[in-house]
Amino acid sequence: MPIRMVTGMKHRIFESVNAARGLERRNLLAILVATALAGCATLPAGLGTSPTLADIVQRNTEARGGASALDRMSAVAIDVEILEGGQALMGRYAATKDGLVRIDIYVDGKHAGSEGIDAGGVWILTKDGPAPSVATGAGNALLHGAVNHLFGWNRFPERGHELALMPSETIDGLTYPVVEVTYSTSHKSYFYVDPDSWKVVRRRDVRAYHPDVSLDKKQVESRSLDFQTVDGVVAAHRNEDYDLGTGKLLSINRVLKRVVNPMLPAGYFDRNRRTPANL
Repeated sequence: MPIRMVTGMKHRIFESVNAARGLERRNLLAILVATALAGCATLPAGLGTSPTLADIVQRNTEARGGASALDRMSAVAIDVEILEGGQALMGRYAATKDGLVRIDIYVDGKHAGSEGIDAGGVWILTKDGPAPSVATGAGNALLHGAVNHLFGWNRFPERGHELALMPSETIDGLTYPVVEVTYSTSHKSYFYVDPDSWKVVRRRDVRAYHPDVSLDKKQVESRSLDFQTVDGVVAAHRNEDYDLGTGKLLSINRVLKRVVNPMLPAGYFDRNRRTPANL
């Protein structure tokens, strides 16, 4: 799927005070002021103090194209190349703000599987045809993905998802504001915001990676790269998933095409819709 900026600044001031014991009061005050200014200089550009949750939500929404662009979305369709376990798969993904989701998977250009959420709930294609998915977490993963694609954080609370600001963390020398999202399903995800671009570049979860295959949970980090703008909406076009417990690269997802508000045929999300046999 820490170093707190403000706390770190206080620690540096405290260390300076200890080092300055025995100095004249005037010199001590100068050290305190200089240290505080140095700490402020490391904060994200444009903010004189540590960013609040409201600051981060606003700036992340702007970084994704702005509230108006995000609010105009009613659906999204994505063609994605999935590299996993030495195999290349092709996926056709679509989701709507009403909570409908469908993923069709192709191997060597031939249809190999499907899953989604339709009016009847969560389903998966089996050898005997579509059937309700009984895997714990499968529906949640589909729902969370749709929410993340189609809504800005500014709309999360009204959708029943809670946001909380966590202590910042430093990874590879960069200090990230961290936002905890508790979805309406009670699942928690942790989003790491780049302090310069205000885009989410890392997400961490403890979850089953393929719940329909195995319910074994692992800490997964998804790294978002190659941000592109389509119809005013900014999104990552490459994601890399890592098992943080082992450091193993689990998969690479590369967006080949992303369409905002696609024209989808009636019944597109119905589990009984006949899926094209070939790409």
